[in-house]
Amino acid sequence: MYQNYSINELYQLLKQIETTIDKYNLDPKPFMEKLGFQQPVPETEIVFEKTGGRFHLFKALEEAKERIVIKCPWASDRAIDNDLMLRLNYALDQGVQIDLGWGYQYDLGTIIKKDRHCNFTFTTEGQYRYSAMSKLFQLQKRYSDRLRLKLTGGHSKYFVCDRQFAYVGSHNILSATIPNLKIAYPDLQGDETGTIHRNPEIIQKLITRYDQAIDLTASLTPQNMRLRA
Repeated sequence: MYQNYSINELYQLLKQIETTIDKYNLDPKPFMEKLGFQQPVPETEIVFEKTGGRFHLFKALEEAKERIVIKCPWASDRAIDNDLMLRLNYALDQGVQIDLGWGYQYDLGTIIKKDRHCNFTFTTEGQYRYSAMSKLFQLQKRYSDRLRLKLTGGHSKYFVCDRQFAYVGSHNILSATIPNLKIAYPDLQGDETGTIHRNPEIIQKLITRYDQAIDLTASLTPQNMRLRA
């Protein structure tokens, strides 16, 4: 469109755009996209392997301004390592609210239990699935006004960053063995697949689904299950 413009004409055009942006405090991205200097971000894209999910989870924790919703049935030290804990702390320190849904339905009352003091306990045979929960409980105590844990009992895996983007996929983002993010992204050599969504309606559906999920914590009581010795 602008290939026939001289350098001086392009310069004058850019100056006019700059003046308009400054005058009305406009977002420059649409102008840059229209000029062909910046490709529009797709509403949906496919991400592969564990690197894809973890890459975007880190992105969410680093860029969120208001709220992050994370849903994953299991939470283990294999995934919630120092790097992820640092980013969780960073987001919380920035005032971001983090809602984290955890727990698998068929583990309730069998692997996930409560002791007589109403503290969560995990049986030995299944503890590896929830080995990071103690760290998350401690983090919740430190940030009780910002980190909210919900025992949801589902099997879905997704997270939402503000209203910017959402990830939905097969990757157990909080429990699977961590990938090496230093390799070239995306890594196509794996069997985990997910999608990134930037459509506001899809993002809102995921937020609503999480918010409407019942917290099953009250269903676990010392009276209705056999306590560990």
